[in-house]
Amino acid sequence: MRIVFLTHYTALYGANRSLLNLIDGLANYGVVAHVVSPGEGAITDALRSRGVGVAVLPLQWWVSRHGGRRDVVRRLYHNIKLLPTLARQVRQWEIDVVYTNSAFLPVGAMLAGWVRLPHVWHLREFCDLDYGFQHDWGARVFRQVVEQADAKIAISKAVRSHLLHSMGSESVHVIYNGVASKAEFDNLYERANSEGSDKEEYTFAVVGLINPNKGQEVAIRALATIAGRVPTARLLIVGSGGKAYVDRCRELSGELGIADRVEFWGYVEDPYKAYMASDAILMCSRYEALGRTTLEAMACCRPVIGYDEAGTAEVIEHEHTGLLYRDGPESLARCMARFVDNPGWARQLGERGWHVARRKYTIEVCAEQVYRVLQSVVTATHA
Repeated sequence: MRIVFLTHYTALYGANRSLLNLIDGLANYGVVAHVVSPGEGAITDALRSRGVGVAVLPLQWWVSRHGGRRDVVRRLYHNIKLLPTLARQVRQWEIDVVYTNSAFLPVGAMLAGWVRLPHVWHLREFCDLDYGFQHDWGARVFRQVVEQADAKIAISKAVRSHLLHSMGSESVHVIYNGVASKAEFDNLYERANSEGSDKEEYTFAVVGLINPNKGQEVAIRALATIAGRVPTARLLIVGSGGKAYVDRCRELSGELGIADRVEFWGYVEDPYKAYMASDAILMCSRYEALGRTTLEAMACCRPVIGYDEAGTAEVIEHEHTGLLYRDGPESLARCMARFVDNPGWARQLGERGWHVARRKYTIEVCAEQVYRVLQSVVTATHA
């Protein structure tokens, strides 16, 4: 089976890292992957290192925060212009299935119709709740187009409920991301337990894109709330983002008198270094479609304190594999203080989380479920 995946950006954050994991897992089923990327970047480097065929074409989104009608029409026009080139590439690769890796891209649906191939749409974000984007042609048109896909995959029940609630269940699947292989889970377990934390400091971390919707400011304010009572607590902010917001977070740390306790690591190619350097992970995004960071932290036996909403609430079992909080920094701070006061209990939560994650969030589990979906659409096409 030969699949062309379409990705909507070039960095190695959640959606693209999950795409790489999926391609690795599907290779065990003999699936040959090709990828169309909107530009060169970390994702194309990673794909080529795997021997995956890559084409770079300026794919256009169909969402924006404040695009005018002219921008909407321009994006559609550019996607239409790409169709002959995409069709030639698909025929050259002898593709069996078109696979869109994000709700941000419409061109996969257009391409599948043009070349008369089955289309699988993997929805990895809310678009509006998490990133503040609006659909170019409105939510109704978005759903009408998505509904035409032969199969729809949502990364969480929350995404299915928000984007696919009006669609028939027979073509809609909830498949959680796989973040590591079973062997990698076992290695991470050994590493986590061999690097036990005997230090006096208690380290929290926020890992991922630095963005207002991800809540780094909330984490900084929560640390400031417990700073006086817990002088050993510190915070790592790991990831990259817009300069204005990163600067704002730095300034806030200084204003609250905890600049010496907040470290900004920037982007790290291997996020597991951040998890292993931490005692607990914070997921402060209010509308996380699933939360790859949460799953990766669980793979490292690190307990997570997450906002009690959307995908995060599906993954964390309160007081069993982590903690859930509501409201603002004060509520988060109370949860953080519980971990600092009871580090042994926090480690128990992290270990339970590892067992849950190894059962549910491996690359093998995800790839098997996606492969069954691919088989079903190919079989239906040739029936």
